[in-house]
Order: sequence, then structure tokens, then C-alpha cells
Amino acid sequence: MKKNFLKIASVAVLSLALAFGMLSCKKEKSDVKTVIVGTGSDSKLYCYLDEKGELAGFEIDVMKAIDELLPQYKFEFQTFDFKNILLALSAGKIDIGAHMYESNPERRKNYLFTDLGYNDFSKYIVVLKENKDVQSLKDLVGKTAQASTGSATGAILQHWNEDHPNEKINAVLTSALTNEQVVAAMKNGTYDAFFSNIPSFNLLQKEYGGIFRLVEEPISTSASYFIFNLDNPELKKDVDGALKELIDSGELAKIAIRDLGSDTTQNINK
Repeated sequence: MKKNFLKIASVAVLSLALAFGMLSCKKEKSDVKTVIVGTGSDSKLYCYLDEKGELAGFEIDVMKAIDELLPQYKFEFQTFDFKNILLALSAGKIDIGAHMYESNPERRKNYLFTDLGYNDFSKYIVVLKENKDVQSLKDLVGKTAQASTGSATGAILQHWNEDHPNEKINAVLTSALTNEQVVAAMKNGTYDAFFSNIPSFNLLQKEYGGIFRLVEEPISTSASYFIFNLDNPELKKDVDGALKELIDSGELAKIAIRDLGSDTTQNINK
């Protein structure tokens, strides 16, 4: 009788333990907050669809590495045209903007930025190799230069034209273009110049046989940051902590070397 009682008691204790464990698991799972990351899918090296149709690239890999360091969150990705990511962020449809965002005063008024940059995103003028005349923005006066709508380079062109009403650059602002579209437009003379960072330029040169020339002096020296709504400082703080850990451990540099071909994280936060 005593053995039966002990057996029943043991089963009851085990059942309670299992039930408590299941409740704990459910509680732990319910404590994990889903974070929607808005990004693109048409930027080679940074955020694009691979041969399996899955998101890949530097932006995606850095976000995934941050997610691994933050067990209280589960990151999910949604893709948009570049110009629509900030609209989605303002509307509360996403929680983080991850698409090589550079800092400027207008954006700082409307969004929170990570304390640290995670990638050198300095921009350079690109022209055809045989074009030896263009060495600066001033040399683009009267010529046509392409930039993406909402981009930092687009803003630079607009500011130039505002400051130089008698020396304007024909600034063509478009949605993000494929490399094929850019190359075709440069070859047929639709554009005299466009703008690029060094990793993207190197990829373009490799794909198209070195037909372009990069003007040595950058038109902007900047880093890229992740951005958040103003009412989400807690998420920003947590991402800041994880990003700093990736930088300090050297993991961010390793991701850059693997995805971009070189360490583009050096000196950006000094």
C-alpha cells in the first residue's frame, strides 16, 4: 500500500513538474517580442535575394547576428522599395529600418539612430573610364547625374543646385536601379555619372570588365546606421548593446570581409 502511495505521489509530482515546465516554456515564448525589420531586396552585396529566393547580404547578416545576441526578440524581415522603408517605419508597420541609412539632420528629427555606425558608406562619383574631365561635383555642372530617390547622394545633388542656381547639375532621382540598367544608361549617354561606395563599385567593375572610373575624392564621408521610431528607445538601446558587442569582438569586421570583400568597419566610430 505504501509503495503504491509513493508511486502515485511520484507521478503526481512529476505531472506537476511537467505542467509547470510547459507553463514556463509558454511564458518564456510569450516574453519573446517579434521585431519587424524593414529592408530591401535589390541591392547586391547588402540586401538581395539569393539563388534560393532567400534574403541575403551584409545588412541581413548583421541583423541576424544582432538577433542572436538578443534572446528577448525575434527578428522577422519584410522587404520594400528603398523609398518606402521610412514610410513603413513612420506608419508603425516595421520596427527597424535596415538599408544602409546615413545620418542627416532631417532624418535625425524624425527617427532614432544607433549610437554606432556599422559600415563605411562614403560615396564617390563614378564615370566611364575614358572620361577624364570629371574630378569633383563641380565638374558635373551641366551634366546628368543619377541618384536614388531619398538617398544621401540625391540630397547632396539637390543641395548643390540650391546653393548654385547658376551652376546646376541635372540631377535625375530614380528608384533603385539594377547594375544592368545603370551600365546601359551610362553607355548610351543617358547619364554622365552616378554614385557608389567602394564595395559596390568593385563588384560592378568585376562584372563589367572595368569600364568605369571612381573619382578619388568622396563627395560624402559617412557611415550607415540602423534606425528606429522616436518612441522606441528601448529597442534602440538593446540593438546598440548588441552592435557594440559585435564591433568589440571583431565579429562585425568578419561579416564585412565575408560579404563585402574588405573590412569596411574600420575607423567609422573614431
